[in-house]
Amino acid sequence: MRADYLDSFDFEFEYGLKTLKTEGLVYKNANHFHANTTTAAGHATLATGTFPSHSSIVGNDVYNRETNEWEYSILDTSIQFVGLENCNLEKVSAKNLETYSIGDHLKINDSESKSYSVALKDRAAILMGGKNANRAYWFDTESTQMVSSDYYSSPFPEWVKTFTGKIVMAEEMEYGWEKSADLQAISTTSPDSFYNETGKMNAWFPHTLSNFAADVPANKLEGDFLWLTPFGDQFALKFSEQLILNEELGKDKNCDMLTVGLSSADYIGHHFGPNSLEILDYYNKLDEYLGSYIQFLDENIGKKKYVLVLSADHGVVPFPEISASQGIDAKRISKDRFQSDMSLIDQELQVLFNLDQTTFKNISSTGVEPNFEYLTTKNIDSLIYIELLSDLLKNLDYIAEVYSDFDIYDSSCQKMYIEEMRNSYYSGKNMFVQFISKPYYLINYKQFGTSHGTPYDYDTRVPLLFYGKGIKPKTVIESVRTVDLAPTVLDILNIEPSLQLDGKSLIK
Repeated sequence: MRADYLDSFDFEFEYGLKTLKTEGLVYKNANHFHANTTTAAGHATLATGTFPSHSSIVGNDVYNRETNEWEYSILDTSIQFVGLENCNLEKVSAKNLETYSIGDHLKINDSESKSYSVALKDRAAILMGGKNANRAYWFDTESTQMVSSDYYSSPFPEWVKTFTGKIVMAEEMEYGWEKSADLQAISTTSPDSFYNETGKMNAWFPHTLSNFAADVPANKLEGDFLWLTPFGDQFALKFSEQLILNEELGKDKNCDMLTVGLSSADYIGHHFGPNSLEILDYYNKLDEYLGSYIQFLDENIGKKKYVLVLSADHGVVPFPEISASQGIDAKRISKDRFQSDMSLIDQELQVLFNLDQTTFKNISSTGVEPNFEYLTTKNIDSLIYIELLSDLLKNLDYIAEVYSDFDIYDSSCQKMYIEEMRNSYYSGKNMFVQFISKPYYLINYKQFGTSHGTPYDYDTRVPLLFYGKGIKPKTVIESVRTVDLAPTVLDILNIEPSLQLDGKSLIK
């Protein structure tokens, strides 16, 4: 969710988002201050108040230099799934998180407090829940059920097994995703049918089960429908309501914590982009969902007896094709071109150093891992090699800047975004040479959709709103950072964090 949606789409808001904006504490210039603005890094940052350099969650996937392999940042093959037999999802947990979430600090402060987390995405639920949540729940596409693992000690409740998306959202699945009748396009909205929106769904409304791509497996059709429509996030909110009721959250003197990740927002943003009718309609519907959610909290917890915080793990870049049509320097760099460019650079380095085999161990759309072992056998100075490699990479017309480990550890380095790169660095989990694209460029990406992951404003600037008990309505213009969210919540709760945080409380 980009922060500018709250202003651009404001005319559509009548319910929850309007309440948060008019009755909440709104920070209009909140930014992530790490370079690799991905889902895992963003959720860990919001929940812990620490940069990826301290949480170790530097991206969705991290590069293991010892094995020369990319690994899922929350991978944990030791866990077993609970709540669902024969679950085919990847085994994951919060084991790799190197710090505590808000909920962890809360439970350390009061052992009777409860902490739960819910999201369609596993990395969203797990990283927001933290190391010691009572339980985190995430979505299984095949069964359309929320699942969890034996990493958590609390019993898995029976009601979750029957609370499935295909039953709870059956009516929405039957009729499909229709554009709201009163939805009004704005000046930046692209036509409903735009070529680069093509993917699992048609590029135009309505989006139904019957017009999904033919290659979507039948056993995943209903689950994919929830992932790619607003109804997935409506389901997550409905699930969290049942969790509040069944676990009796907020019913005693002990403070409880619940985080809810609205993951469909990301999938819709990837698929249709920030200029689409789909993203405009999504936030129109989210406004209604959050209105109902706030009403539920008022009725079941008590008005002004809770604090609700809204933020996002990252923003999104517009389709390069749309930006280019507006006169912006923007391009989509195909996988074939990127791989060809990397091969040519490698060949040039081999010629320069009189070598007969590749100097690269691994390449990705954000970096290169040189084969230092091979370079050593050839008596090649690593510093000279890295300088030449960096120059060749920066000569590419879509690379804005190149960074190496030498830059990360050099306190005198003044390259743009160097601090953000340092905040996205954790020893042993990044490639030795990293680079960022030029603004509005997509590197090594598929021909449809869009993405995120840069230190640019469209990826880093996200909403930050506080609403509820003790919160006075106010709009703040000055810049704040997303690492400030967790210490602010802990300050509201009068809890001293048990570990040092990178952020600071915004209410001191």
